[in-house]
Amino acid sequence: MTTNNEWQLGLSLLQTLASDGHDAYIVGGALRNWLLKEASADLDIVTSATMDELEGIFPEAAIIGTNIPLLSMMKAKVRVEISELQGHSLMENLAARDFTVNAIAINERGEWIDPFYGKVDIERQVLRLVREDSIQSDPLRMLRAARLVADYQFTVDPRVAKSSKAERQRINTIAAERIGEELNRLLRSRDAASGMQWLAEQGILSILCPDATRLHKPPVFSALHKVNTLVEKWVVFFYLLGEENVRHCLKKWRLPKTMAKKAEQLFFYTKRRMEAPWDRWRLYEAGKTTALAAEKMAHILSGSVPGGVMNVRSLLAELPIQSRHELAVSPLEISTHMNWEPGPWLGDMLHALELAVVEQQVANERAALLTWAKERLYET
Repeated sequence: MTTNNEWQLGLSLLQTLASDGHDAYIVGGALRNWLLKEASADLDIVTSATMDELEGIFPEAAIIGTNIPLLSMMKAKVRVEISELQGHSLMENLAARDFTVNAIAINERGEWIDPFYGKVDIERQVLRLVREDSIQSDPLRMLRAARLVADYQFTVDPRVAKSSKAERQRINTIAAERIGEELNRLLRSRDAASGMQWLAEQGILSILCPDATRLHKPPVFSALHKVNTLVEKWVVFFYLLGEENVRHCLKKWRLPKTMAKKAEQLFFYTKRRMEAPWDRWRLYEAGKTTALAAEKMAHILSGSVPGGVMNVRSLLAELPIQSRHELAVSPLEISTHMNWEPGPWLGDMLHALELAVVEQQVANERAALLTWAKERLYET
């Protein structure tokens, strides 16, 4: 909520609920962001209304979640989520929140309710616990603290750090997918390096990744400033973890499959590039997009890899083909020429032809490829 329109949207929803006799309040991050003059894509409301009553008031909305149901809807491009107070008072709801900067509310008249002085902490840019046992009640809040540091450059109150260090062993009691989701959000933040550095200083990263060998090397964290995409940021994080932990963490944290696959692939080629120059087959196998990204990442992470993106572009341009589709023969032509039924052998043959063409063992010409394929088939 940063514009007057969004502010009015929030108040109008509260007034709609109030007109039906329900207490309702905007709470949480949207108010924090409004005070910081930051954009917020969602709006959280708590109310004394039940889910059945909310469905009657907002028939266009959908109920999501099972343990703690929410009414969810889009209004003016803002995601609105409404939850029940479930018999609790607003004060009890705010007291159960993580940090004072998130324990603020407003009512339908636009009056602020701030029992824990969150507005003052926002002005001072200080991250302070609502309660002494806040981290103990939900250890995931350690990661949220790091994200707030990364997003808003908050100074962390010493009691947050003390509690995080004391409870750090309990981070592994949290569902792995919640950890993965929070790390994903941390890496998306504007200064992920500062958040990661804070986690390392509290000893939290070494609990999450006990075999990581590069946790205390600042250049690894500073590399996060030099990359742009989320995939590239995960590659930096994988490098910090150490190669042997990557697949395990991807599986354990249940990261989005498409993003995880891209990150694992880019990490693989980045590591190979840091170990040795590109050869023709490795370059072809990686493909233009991944090869250029891996070259960039290798330079960022090592700082001493010779070559460069322009050199990779030149090497790519010298390859006879860029993909299997550019082979001068089709699978059907090979099968017909050999007078063999298509089968697993055909895939193996196409792979062998790709390798031979890329390594310049045979010209990418139909007759030459068919002759080479026939000779290879009879050799095997």
